[in-house]
Amino acid sequence: MLWKAFAVLDAFDQNSRQMSLAQIARRSGLPKSTAHRLLGMLGQLGAVERDGDRYRIGLRMFALSTCSLEVALRDVALPHMEALHRVFGHTLHLAVIQGGDVVYLEKLRSRSALPLPTVVGGRLPANLTGVGKVLLAHSPEAEVEAVLAGPLGGRTRNSVTEPVALRRVLRRVRELGMARDVGEAVDGLACVAVPIRLAGKVVAAMSVAYPAAAGDGQPLVNPLRETSAAISRALERATGSPAVRN
Repeated sequence: MLWKAFAVLDAFDQNSRQMSLAQIARRSGLPKSTAHRLLGMLGQLGAVERDGDRYRIGLRMFALSTCSLEVALRDVALPHMEALHRVFGHTLHLAVIQGGDVVYLEKLRSRSALPLPTVVGGRLPANLTGVGKVLLAHSPEAEVEAVLAGPLGGRTRNSVTEPVALRRVLRRVRELGMARDVGEAVDGLACVAVPIRLAGKVVAAMSVAYPAAAGDGQPLVNPLRETSAAISRALERATGSPAVRN
C-alpha cells in the first residue's frame, strides 16, 4: 500500500500541480478506484488536498520537506550561488545524486534563450550532465557499477552511453577535480561542474551552463571552484563538520 501511495504522490510534478482523479490514476498506473481510496487516506493525513474535483500536494508535504538535509544544503548554498550568478548571469545548478539520476535542488536561470531540460526537483540521467559526472566520479564503486550495468540513455549524438567511455570520463573527472558537458543533454549547451564536499565526502555538485559556442568554459572554472569552497565552509559552520578543500 505504501508503494501505491507514493505512486500517487509521484504523479504530481511542476507541470501537473493540480489534477483530476482520472489524471492521477493514469499517471500513477493505478486503477481509478485504488487511486481514489489512496487520495482519501492521503487527504486525511494532509499529504494531498482537494479543491473541487482536483487534487494537489498538501501543505504537510512541504513542511516535511523542509526537514531534509537537501533543503539545508540548498539554503546554505543559495546565497553563494546568487553572488556568482550576479557576476556571470549564466544558469547555475545545484544537484545531488540518487541511483543513476541527478536531482536538482536549485536552479538560477540565465537570460539565454537556450532550452534547459532542468527543473528544481527534476531528474536527468547522471551520465548526461556535468553535475552527474562529478557525483558519479565520487560515488562508491558499487553504485557506479550499478549505473554502468544499466542502460545509459542518450539525448544527443554527443551523449556518453558506452560504459567503457564513461569509465574513462569519470577517471578524468577525478584527476581534474571537475567535469565538462558539451552538448550531451542539449545540443548547443555546455557546462562545467565541480564538487561540493563536507567532511571529505562529495555531497553535491554545482555547475555553470552556457552556450557551447562560447568556448570551453575555462574562465568559469576558478570562480566556480571558489564558490564551491565557500559553500563547503558554510556547510562546515552549519553542521559542525570539517570542510575539505576542493
